[in-house]
Amino acid sequence: MTDCQEFVDAFDGRVQHASQNFPASRCHRLEVWKNERGYSLKEDGRELDPQADAESAAEAVLWRMQELSLAALPEFTKIHAGCASWQGKRFLMAGPTRAGKTTLMTRMLYEGFAVYCDDIVLLRHGQVFPYPRRLWIRAEAVRLLPQIVPFVVRSRKMRNHFSIDLTELGFEWHIDGAPVDAVFFLEPNHGADTRLEEYPKYAMAQLIMSQSNLPAAGAHEWVKDVVAMLDTASSYLLHCGKLDSAIKAIKSALERTIDSSSV
Repeated sequence: MTDCQEFVDAFDGRVQHASQNFPASRCHRLEVWKNERGYSLKEDGRELDPQADAESAAEAVLWRMQELSLAALPEFTKIHAGCASWQGKRFLMAGPTRAGKTTLMTRMLYEGFAVYCDDIVLLRHGQVFPYPRRLWIRAEAVRLLPQIVPFVVRSRKMRNHFSIDLTELGFEWHIDGAPVDAVFFLEPNHGADTRLEEYPKYAMAQLIMSQSNLPAAGAHEWVKDVVAMLDTASSYLLHCGKLDSAIKAIKSALERTIDSSSV
């Protein structure tokens, strides 16, 4: 609830517009009111830190909404990864911060992939649920993504980082849960050739766990979640050089997955 259109405009430029089939399990009341000092914020009647302007108020509300939504899912393992599919084969793209996941997955949009998220997935009983957030792209990455330049220029969003909703680029964006057919772990190899290697599942489990948070049930369920996901998925280490060669390597790996599943 708010009394300020300036805040509404700033917030709408940050919220995502993915469709999803998951029922609401909790309800919170967030209020934003403009006053002579800036903006006051409340959550369920409790005062939050005030903000100086509409942009910072929108940012604060968005991050609080994310904290609340993830807190409502304590039984899930949270993995720092993206999720996409190609020709019906769904895969996970994990990796450390600044490995290049968002840049690679944005490029995938223009290579026939369906992209669901670039940063967080939720895992339970072998099912992967993409967590929808706008893609946050570094300004320096735009030179690698010429397809989005018209959008950036038109929206005047060029800063150190800017966000993109997939629907703003003309793509469908629907979120649902499903197992994955492949798991890739991204290792940056900037300026060099892309290399893809099959990777032992026990070693991949260690890498995935290094990029994840435990569910509320503890380490035993954490291990079960990761093992269940990897049990039916191919496992690859992707040393990512140029985007063209990385896309080609991913498609080649998924084609092998398609071929093996049809035997």
